[in-house]
Amino acid sequence: MAEVDLLEETKPEDALLVPRTTWSGSVSIGLVNIPVKALAITKKKSVSFHLLHRSCKTRISYKRFCQEGDEVPLSDIVYGYLIQRNRYVILEKKEIEQAMPESKNRIRLDRFVNFFELDPHYFDITYLLVPNQSEEAYALLKKVLELTGKAGIGKMTISSREHVVLVHYYQNAIVATTLRYPDEVLNPKGMLGDLPEPEEEEMKLAREIVDGLSSNLDLSAYKDGYRERVEALIKSKLGEAIAVKEKKKKMKKSAGPAAKGLMEALRTTAESLK
Repeated sequence: MAEVDLLEETKPEDALLVPRTTWSGSVSIGLVNIPVKALAITKKKSVSFHLLHRSCKTRISYKRFCQEGDEVPLSDIVYGYLIQRNRYVILEKKEIEQAMPESKNRIRLDRFVNFFELDPHYFDITYLLVPNQSEEAYALLKKVLELTGKAGIGKMTISSREHVVLVHYYQNAIVATTLRYPDEVLNPKGMLGDLPEPEEEEMKLAREIVDGLSSNLDLSAYKDGYRERVEALIKSKLGEAIAVKEKKKKMKKSAGPAAKGLMEALRTTAESLK
């Protein structure tokens, strides 16, 4: 086996063909309920490293210590919200979990908009939504989003944060794209100040350069040079690879409720909008 094949086969991110479930719940429109699971549709392909002890070649682990110097177990950790210097409001994990909104496990679509009206600078992360024993209702929503070019707007709580989410059609599937809030996108006008007006001859030459370099977009022409060089370095050291023992992690399974009475829910919801 060639070294390049060995390196490709041992990449942890390629071990599972299907991404893990990031979120599970349902998409609802009125009384229509569509149980789904959200999977990451994108991944950042970068070179990552684990820290090892030079002498014994074992993984480095991190322990939690308070400022008194004592090691602290997770059961003794609470959440502190800083209100002023050295003064905190203390919250328990259960209190924070109880404050979770409905969007923790339900994306309630309360309106539909034209997908192309949205400013792409507000787009954050896109997740693939797959049916969870709800193929019939899922297929119906997918088809209507495809034919109308509309996208549903709702909310989705993921990673302990409630996001505005855009549910839309993409490549024969339904995806959910989280959106940034308006105050999270800076206005460039207030950051640049007054800029000089370009001279006419400068503009002419600049346009010639842009026109000369213009072509159809082909992202496959761009490569991550840093990652390629580091991977080449790793391949050159494959003969020096060592074995490190690790503990196995248990995987948890989750299941959502099945969709029932699709036609009845559709009729009732449609009547309520008249």
